[in-house]
Amino acid sequence: MYKHTQTGWMVIGGLVAGIIFIAATGIYFKPKPETWFPLSLTMGLLAVMVLLFGWLTVTVDYEAVRIRFGIGLVRKTIRVVAIRGVVPVRNKWYYGWGLRIGPWGPLYNVSGLDAVEIANKDGSRFRIGTDEPDLLANAIRMRIAA
Repeated sequence: MYKHTQTGWMVIGGLVAGIIFIAATGIYFKPKPETWFPLSLTMGLLAVMVLLFGWLTVTVDYEAVRIRFGIGLVRKTIRVVAIRGVVPVRNKWYYGWGLRIGPWGPLYNVSGLDAVEIANKDGSRFRIGTDEPDLLANAIRMRIAA
């Protein structure tokens, strides 16, 4: 079994910086009372984004490859029997972080450029960002071969 969690420090840092900026702006400029609700709502949404997309956990077990962002509301499960192949890849810098759609299909990524691309038997593909592309690819290959 393979299980690895990668923390998206840049994602977390950017969202926390946004929260601090909004709070500092609100304190420094002393906005009117009617603007406190939108400012507070925005800070709350940024905090929720940290919980939803701050880290990525990938698990490979006997039945499936499981991908979970943050606290697990955003997730994907692909059964091992549906996988045709897997290869380590390097994403371009502009593919970004988070849940993205590209010519290869969905990309689940919180940090860095390394990923594994999974090709399914139905012809679809998707990528999982990881700082351990070879370990993850080998874990999936071992499950496909079993």
